[in-house]
Amino acid sequence: MSASSSSRPSDVAARKVEQIVLAAQEAADGIRGQAESELEEIRATARRKAEAELTQARKDAIMLTEDARRDAELIIGDARAQSDELREKTRRAIQGRVAAAEVAAAEVLDEARALSAGLNQLARSLSDQAERILRDVQAAHQRMQGDLRIDLHDEAAPSRPDERRTPSTPRGLDDAGSPAVPPRRRANPFDELEVPSWER
Repeated sequence: MSASSSSRPSDVAARKVEQIVLAAQEAADGIRGQAESELEEIRATARRKAEAELTQARKDAIMLTEDARRDAELIIGDARAQSDELREKTRRAIQGRVAAAEVAAAEVLDEARALSAGLNQLARSLSDQAERILRDVQAAHQRMQGDLRIDLHDEAAPSRPDERRTPSTPRGLDDAGSPAVPPRRRANPFDELEVPSWER
């Protein structure tokens, strides 16, 4: 085969095509390598960003947890303070009511004691009055019986001449001319009654 045949246009074209293909493959390999490098860098960047965001999220969660804990402690503290205040108010109110009840009970007891003492004094006074009335009635009854016996005796006894009143003796005077003494008025047993009284 001669040299002229080896330098035919077709061979030249084939070598150019082969060179172009080789250049394209090299370019493709370079582009692929560059793409893989960029992809790896993008992945690393995304991973770092994700890790940073996760770390920040954890920090935010911790901060939110601390804030929530502080808020909860404040709420619990306020609730305890209000509960203590309400408990103290309730205790003072109960003590006031108990004190008022004790005062009222003491007043009622004093009144009951005064009433009991007054009733006892009234009972003693009424008992004394009843005994006095009984004695006065018995004494009046004895005097009445004595007067009746004297009257019956006087009516049964004969009149003596010197005791008879002459017709000339004025009424209201005795036989000697002196004013006649009126008969003694019988005592009323109810005049000595006293109205019972006591001081509280």
